[in-house]
Amino acid sequence: MTMQTSPHVRAIFGTRWLAVWLLGSFVAAPAQAQLANDLTIGNPKAMAMGNAVTADSTGIDAVHYNPAALTKLKGRQSTIKLISGVMDIRAKFKAPGHYGESTLGFDDDPVKNADSRTLTPVMYLPGMGGMTELPVLMAPLAGVSVNPPGSKFTFATNIYAPMALGYSRDSDSDPGRYQGRKVALQRITYFSPSVGYQANDTLAVGLSVGFSHQAMALNQDFRNPGMLTGVVRLLNEAICQPGLGDMIGPLINVCGGKIGPFDSLANMDLDLQQSLSPTYNLGVLWEPTDWFAWGATYQSEARMHLQGKYRIDYSNQWQGFWSGLQSSVFGTVLSPLFPYGNTDSERGNASLNMVLPDTFSTGIKLKPFDKWQFNIDAKWADYSDWNQFEIEFDRELDLLRIAKIFGAGNATDHSIILDRGYQDTWSFAIGAEYQVNDRLALRAGYEYRPSAIPKDKADVLVPIGDANLYGLGFGYRWDKDTTIDFGFNYFVSKQNIPAGTSCNVNCTGIDNLVYNPYADLDIKTTVKAYIMALTYTSTF
Repeated sequence: MTMQTSPHVRAIFGTRWLAVWLLGSFVAAPAQAQLANDLTIGNPKAMAMGNAVTADSTGIDAVHYNPAALTKLKGRQSTIKLISGVMDIRAKFKAPGHYGESTLGFDDDPVKNADSRTLTPVMYLPGMGGMTELPVLMAPLAGVSVNPPGSKFTFATNIYAPMALGYSRDSDSDPGRYQGRKVALQRITYFSPSVGYQANDTLAVGLSVGFSHQAMALNQDFRNPGMLTGVVRLLNEAICQPGLGDMIGPLINVCGGKIGPFDSLANMDLDLQQSLSPTYNLGVLWEPTDWFAWGATYQSEARMHLQGKYRIDYSNQWQGFWSGLQSSVFGTVLSPLFPYGNTDSERGNASLNMVLPDTFSTGIKLKPFDKWQFNIDAKWADYSDWNQFEIEFDRELDLLRIAKIFGAGNATDHSIILDRGYQDTWSFAIGAEYQVNDRLALRAGYEYRPSAIPKDKADVLVPIGDANLYGLGFGYRWDKDTTIDFGFNYFVSKQNIPAGTSCNVNCTGIDNLVYNPYADLDIKTTVKAYIMALTYTSTF
């Protein structure tokens, strides 16, 4: 490549990168909540025992964990739940010794050697403004169950949150804002008619049907560090001098605005949701003796068509650069490939086809001593369903015009398909319970949660790698009709992404088809979550 042809390449690749960044942002966001599976159900017993409860009783939340265990609920019972949590998300961006080589020697990056941290929670409030920052993340939930006298059937419904995670990097100086300034990822099951059936003395089966609201919203800034933006900055500094720029301008004008490797170029806001997303859970529970039980649960997938709106706001420098280029002979000849540059924003309707992966869990409960109980679980999640995502737009956009040219058949005038390449996972959990007396039970547990994201797909927007979950809690029977349960989880996940190893975040090649806002930086991320839940269960 020569410096004389670089503006042409910059125009093509720069617009393509913007297209891929915007569309990649759409599909990357859901992963964080999915890979944080079961963290926000808020069942104190499951939390305390590391989610190793498939063969155990979890009260009204058996609707989710194993509907067959609903048969343990006798008479008429109501449960009120309060769940609260804090998520501490951090990222470090370190410049290696050779930093600046990929941007033609420019290394005045405000992100290098900077840290990002947020504790600000965000929830999606349907009909009340979408993404909303909250001072404290806290939610009340509830459910009821009915077992008619002498009946083998138990009926129930429950309100719970399979996912309810969100954060806000609300500072203009936060270096993490280029992969998530504000994110909300949420699934609320608001109605879950369920039934458990006691087939005989040892075997129970169950079914629950969940009707859920699914939301995904994202606000993100954009920049594009790399060789081509380095070329544009170099040309701008060399050509845009008094007199010289006026001479060359009619032929090729790169002086309308400054676009460098570290400049903020645009902001994207996306809001997608689906009000009715059904799933079903099937469960079986076998208890041949008092000291042993086996359970299994299948949770179905959900094929969704999320719909909503998008808005892209461009910086003044971005608008000025493209408007200036369009005014020159070079820009006029190749105008079908270029953004127009004469608008400060684009907005419209968008939709996303998305699959909520199905899961299967199985486990055993052992009670070798009167006071001790041990649970062991294994869980499979079909994240390979996330091999591709398709986003559709209500009209043809400049970014789609470029993506169609360079998308290798994965783009049309109104849609694009992006490869994700996620992997199925198996996670394993163990829990223990010690019955102090007839009223009090103490619990503890651990779950290892391997990441479904391959190393070459890691990023800052979805900063969840392999994770460990620790649980503590207790159950206390207040009287014959009332039980109080408390659970606490500590979740920790760390990632190390050396420069150039993930083309979702820090690759430097000009032909990368994904967004790399931290090109050539070493990145480390840490996510720590502290979650507490309290339930009050009574008969009525």
